[in-house]
Amino acid sequence: MFNRLFGKKKQEDKTEDEVKLEQSLQKTRSGILGRISTIFQENQITDQLWEELEETLIAGDVGLLTTEELLTATRERVNQENIKSANDAYLVLKQEMVKVLLTDEPLHIDEPRILTVVLVVGVNGSGKTTSIGKMAYYYKERGRKVLLGAADTFRAAAIDQLKIWGDRAGVEVIAHEPGADPGAVIFDAMRASQESRKADLLIVDTAGRLQTKYNLMKELEKVKAVAGKQVHRAA
Repeated sequence: MFNRLFGKKKQEDKTEDEVKLEQSLQKTRSGILGRISTIFQENQITDQLWEELEETLIAGDVGLLTTEELLTATRERVNQENIKSANDAYLVLKQEMVKVLLTDEPLHIDEPRILTVVLVVGVNGSGKTTSIGKMAYYYKERGRKVLLGAADTFRAAAIDQLKIWGDRAGVEVIAHEPGADPGAVIFDAMRASQESRKADLLIVDTAGRLQTKYNLMKELEKVKAVAGKQVHRAA
């Protein structure tokens, strides 16, 4: 199917969306998944393979706990199923990755007219703002009154990007100027949600940060504390 869509077309004949998709796939191939694939292609199933895999996952910001979970589950299945091929072990790893991403419990949103605040956090470039736009549209289409808060005040472009997604989803965005206090943005967004806009779901965009950045993590604690003082629960 992929070859039929892309493989036989000349570059100049491809649509803009097709070109963007190819570029995105190329980034994926050259990123962490590409490095993991290389590990399994170039190694037999040995302790060295697992060590290289662990280093690659951690270096790719997968996180220590998630890395340990993936490694433990994959190694146990490889041993239990008596897998000898590195390619087969790679398939097991991908299956375990899918399990980590899937959840039986959807995002819990309270009953209408009770404000729920969702803080969206993650590392830089992980797709937080885009995901917020999709969430906003999803819950708006299901009858929720949704409001967005632009608490990523570090990047001016982040505020503009969130407004674009808000327009696409048909929901309003509460924002301050670039460089403003994220806590103040959330406070105003919650006040607007509870008073003038009568929203029951506030989704807040936050600046990207690594868990090793102490000052940025403390800022995140402050942001959550501000939310927690204004509502019964912040997710």
